[in-house]
Amino acid sequence: MTIVDRRSFLSQAAVLPLAGAAAASESAEAAESGQYGALMAAERISIKHAMADSGIGAAAICLVHQGRPVWIEGFGMAADRAVDPDTLFSIQSTSKSFAAVAVLLAVQDGLLDLDVPITRYWPEFRVNSRFEATPGDRITLRLLLANRAGFTHEAPIGNNYDPAAPNFAAHVRSISDTWLRFPVGDRYRYSNLGYDLAGHIVERVVGVSYAEWLRRRIFEPLGMRSSTADPRVYLVAANRAAGTHKGYDSIPLVTPLVASGGVWSTARDMAAYAAFLAGRGRWQGRQHLAPELWAEMHSFALGGDYGLGVMRSERAYGKTPLRLLHHRGGGFGFGCNFVYCPEAEIGWAALFNRPALAGYRFGMDLIDKALAGRFGPRTPRLPITSLAPIQLPADRVRALRGHYVGRNVSGTIGATDGKLQFRKDKADSGERLVATAPDEYFAVNVEGETVGYRYYPARDDLPPHLECWEGEASLDYNGGPDDLLGPDRKEWQRYLGSYRVRQWGKPAMDVLVERRHGYLEINGVRLIAETESGLFFTSDGEAVDFRGPTATWRNLVLEPS
Repeated sequence: MTIVDRRSFLSQAAVLPLAGAAAASESAEAAESGQYGALMAAERISIKHAMADSGIGAAAICLVHQGRPVWIEGFGMAADRAVDPDTLFSIQSTSKSFAAVAVLLAVQDGLLDLDVPITRYWPEFRVNSRFEATPGDRITLRLLLANRAGFTHEAPIGNNYDPAAPNFAAHVRSISDTWLRFPVGDRYRYSNLGYDLAGHIVERVVGVSYAEWLRRRIFEPLGMRSSTADPRVYLVAANRAAGTHKGYDSIPLVTPLVASGGVWSTARDMAAYAAFLAGRGRWQGRQHLAPELWAEMHSFALGGDYGLGVMRSERAYGKTPLRLLHHRGGGFGFGCNFVYCPEAEIGWAALFNRPALAGYRFGMDLIDKALAGRFGPRTPRLPITSLAPIQLPADRVRALRGHYVGRNVSGTIGATDGKLQFRKDKADSGERLVATAPDEYFAVNVEGETVGYRYYPARDDLPPHLECWEGEASLDYNGGPDDLLGPDRKEWQRYLGSYRVRQWGKPAMDVLVERRHGYLEINGVRLIAETESGLFFTSDGEAVDFRGPTATWRNLVLEPS
């Protein structure tokens, strides 16, 4: 069903001829009549103001509707030229969307299977786990692409902190020296390593480099003439933006994270890619990705809000439920925000040369107002007032009380008169947690949407856990008022003190290891298990290793300071 009428949309927002920055800008000016033209005019002003306020010097955007570009424009300067539709930007973790499609195309070609152990393709692969002896025999490509294989985020060789970029093979081999945070398939945790491992498996099976597979199976078929994951190509490109990051005069140009963050693209090319995914794998009259594989990518069958290389936001406009699909990227001086809605046949991408919060807001107001103008005002899909709360037993309230840590948020759950409240660290106020069952809890997020949590008790050296519908907001128990004192061993004394982590050669993070309540803590995160002398695991599953001459945390070197 066509939800947004293309003829009425395009009559108010003319398709831009893509001959360069000047043509794009002139056509955008000409389109500024009617509802959508006004939205574009307002967004252009907003982008320019945000760039000035946040230090973003170069940006490019595209808006797609029903398979066709509606608006493509460059902003600012890249080196000595104005940014245009063909200026290259690193899209960082938005590359994971391409990695998922790359794997699915190999599945489509009969070369890979999503659900067999990856050791079928790489028999020698090993990784450390405190939960099972041979985890590689249970890891599948589906689990890698869904971020559910248990991997940590950084590798010992080649990561977001190293100033030098080793080759992709060396980076991937070093994954075997890491420790899984959780049992295979147990829960969602965002990870670069799973994607780089998947990209390497593609290389092993198809017989060409990962960058070449992208070129042959995605970039060329979709007419993405400038896009590449090959440093030999983007390093010599004249029309390329330079990444910037606060506190750094220069940023490494090459990332070793080829599959998880190595794609460079342009606004013109991302318009084609957005049309392809918003079109359910179809582009310019041809089905490039089989419908059943597009559906696999977007099925979210393992739970949460992360599918295979894509995240979801469930919304309602008027009485119409809509699903926004997206993947952000940020790092090495760049940011990217990529969004598409198949039901409305709309896609958007913003590329910018500074990973600033303002850049991730580019286009979001435009999309929200466009959808609200067509379907009606945005409303919560599940109003919190529609839920019937229960009175929790006192023992469950006691079990929940305490401090929790997560990837994007940490804070404390407390209780007053049996009612639960979660207060983020350093926040002045908290949000109420409504219980509808002993293991089911709900809260309201910053967008006014109700989100759910499921409680899992402690097991297998893992503390209690709150799994959130929004995976990045899931929480691990980090200690509470009713806990017994820890073992407080004397030999831990030599690990105490201040450390620092360097990023690209400069001190970037202060780290403190201290005793508290009979446990060691690293920057406030409890070390809950010591599996052998000097090897610890935190409440959120990360390894802290004091065994060698250099201490590490999350595979990042800790320098005494």
